[in-house]
Amino acid sequence: MTKTIEITKIVAVDDTIKYEIHDHTGLYLLKNEKIEAWVKFYNAESFGFSPESLPESILALPVTLYLIPVTWFYGVELVVPSMDKTLCDNLPIIYATYSKIYGPFKEEWCGKVTAKTVVENKMPKSRFDNIVFFSGGVDAVHAGINNPGKRNVLVSVPSIEYMEKTKEENSGRDFINAKIQLIREFSAVSESDWLLITNNFVVDVFDDERIQRDLKDSFLLNSEAFFFDGWFGIKYLGNLLSAAPFAYAMGISNLILGSSFEQLEDNFYSNLDGSNPELSDSIKFAGISFGKQDGLYTRRSQKVKNIVEWCNTCGKRTKIRTCFSDSTEQCCVCTKCVRTQLNIICAGENPIHWGFGNFDEKNFSRLIRSYHYRERNLCWLWDIVASIDDSRTYPCCDKLLHWLKKVGYKGYSRRVRFVINLMRILKLHRYPYYMNSVFRKITGK
Repeated sequence: MTKTIEITKIVAVDDTIKYEIHDHTGLYLLKNEKIEAWVKFYNAESFGFSPESLPESILALPVTLYLIPVTWFYGVELVVPSMDKTLCDNLPIIYATYSKIYGPFKEEWCGKVTAKTVVENKMPKSRFDNIVFFSGGVDAVHAGINNPGKRNVLVSVPSIEYMEKTKEENSGRDFINAKIQLIREFSAVSESDWLLITNNFVVDVFDDERIQRDLKDSFLLNSEAFFFDGWFGIKYLGNLLSAAPFAYAMGISNLILGSSFEQLEDNFYSNLDGSNPELSDSIKFAGISFGKQDGLYTRRSQKVKNIVEWCNTCGKRTKIRTCFSDSTEQCCVCTKCVRTQLNIICAGENPIHWGFGNFDEKNFSRLIRSYHYRERNLCWLWDIVASIDDSRTYPCCDKLLHWLKKVGYKGYSRRVRFVINLMRILKLHRYPYYMNSVFRKITGK
């Protein structure tokens, strides 16, 4: 019996593309046997854009790109009504690249993509030069200041984000309004027009927990990239490319993504996650492709300094949004908040002025000195410590920065691990039997 997932219906109405997807695999890979998915465009009227006039092969791009990865594992056949020829020809390259970063994948796992029609699309006349993907984070803001002006369009796809509170986080009205405000404010700074796109892919399409579990336990994927962001990372660029129909309609051939490049001392790394430059380079369709990622070999601390200098030179100010929480105000205590606040402080600025309204110098110093700043990847901690200038007096958290420089990134990391282990022991003391077992193992008795 053929295991198929089929896109059975594609309709564009006003500012929304609607899809109907059927799961005939018998594997329950989708959340239901029939899924109604959608992509919605905000501020489209500013461009005179409506998806209604686009070819079906272009309308199909967002959902097709999102669904393709499932065909790499379960022997699934994805059936689509229409496909762009460039994308169709490029499928083997996309597969090989993802297998290299997240795999290796085995041939016997692989299914196929079948298009009822294949269409060679010609790009319309260009109205803009680039799409700059914008999330509000350091990498995105840096890409925005390096590509300002009316020939570029800022595009935000907040539905790609992992949020920690609710299952309706990327469709709620407050969430959308907050994201619109963020991109609109930066649009005023960069003088570029903006578009916001939402979809229900993460919320309603795949049974993500089940697939993640299968890839780990049954397919035994164990690459560094898979351990970092797993099935979520494999789908990341496909979700981001909900922007594809707009890019085609506007004649935009170049997509710009901010790099999350990592460096640790003298070692240079390509980020092994869903935004890896090899992955973005592999995806091409309808005359559209990703250009060289912005800031590909620029450290995060330097990006923040560049943002501060650019804003000060232009007499402007922007918010930097990095928080894991979906609250309107950034929490200032999660790992990404702490990392970014340290970057801002090392650039000689107060985080309050850059979107961290809950920042308090005393509480922040206490958090760092008590070793509650815990990075999984030491590149970020090394970068922060290396950017601290011993000869400088900082206007904010000066004593903290010089203390951190003296401790060093390796020393701080060792102390973090010690505190974590100590807390585990203190929790165990409430269970004498387990404490006794641990003691006997340590002493060999």
